[in-house]
Amino acid sequence: MSTACTAASRRVDVAPRASVPIESMREIGYSLPTAVADIVDNSLAAGARRIDLLADTDSGDPSVAILDDGAGMTPDRLIEGKRPVMGLLGFYGGGFVF
Repeated sequence: MSTACTAASRRVDVAPRASVPIESMREIGYSLPTAVADIVDNSLAAGARRIDLLADTDSGDPSVAILDDGAGMTPDRLIEGKRPVMGLLGFYGGGFVF
């Protein structure tokens, strides 16, 4: 994890590395539709009134982005939520509680 700190702000790279858990998640039946439903559920729990789903399926590097206007998380909560926890509702952070 790379970090750069200043007195006014802090930058932390929290991009997930999908290559590590993706195969094991597939083996236990965690699918893309289930993952999207989990993220939308988190958005609603955070008070989102608008949720946009953007998908690029035409390129050689397909991607999905889910954007919302929910309350979001503090930087510390985001870092804490990145810690893998198996056996709970979600994989990363076991599902967030707001």
